Amino acid sequence: MNPNRPLKRVIMLTLTTVMLTSTLSSCAFLGGHLGESCNTRAWVRMDLEASIHQRVNAQSPVRLGVLPFISPANLATRNDERPGLGTQVAWAVQRELLASDTFPIVQMLAREDWPGCKEEFFAGNFGSLAFARDAGFDLIMIGYLEQADRLDTWVVHTKLLEVSSGVTLWYGTSTIRNNQPDMLEISSTAGLTDRRPDIYNTRQMKDSVASCIVHDMLTDPEIDEG
Repeated sequence: MNPNRPLKRVIMLTLTTVMLTSTLSSCAFLGGHLGESCNTRAWVRMDLEASIHQRVNAQSPVRLGVLPFISPANLATRNDERPGLGTQVAWAVQRELLASDTFPIVQMLAREDWPGCKEEFFAGNFGSLAFARDAGFDLIMIGYLEQADRLDTWVVHTKLLEVSSGVTLWYGTSTIRNNQPDMLEISSTAGLTDRRPDIYNTRQMKDSVASCIVHDMLTDPEIDEG
């Protein structure tokens, strides 16, 4: 009988335990870091509730319209069956607004694009206000997606406007980054997953950026988190 066999078995069991622990730790680490990170900086933040009560007839429900977000030409809507990224993000924002139960009526406006819409986002928003006014809305939500240098990073500018006066009630810039490609590149190289790092679900990013936008718009840090 080999006197060193028990020692070898102990060493093998120890190595197996270490490898298993390391693998489980790696999986736990990846599970906690795959996904999106999003933050919003508010440039204009008025007391939303007070502003609505001051500017809108308290006897009638507030009607909020959401325009399809302006997006780069290569991501714009092609037809009704292939809505562009801006439209899809606006749908996600509408869902978040409805879920918040803050506004009684939240509806999408069908207008996709018009000449000068990109330029007017930062200079008056007269076209957006005219569409919302003609449709009978009290408030209008508009958005602008910047041209992205990376597919996994989006920058979205969003405004909430009071239609009758054109006053900006809230204006913020949200930056969302999908951590999945970087983490999957590490995990696939290590053999922990066979998922490709260059393929990920953009729906998660749309939902996350919509949640980020609506949460910041409806949450005043000085009041709600102070």
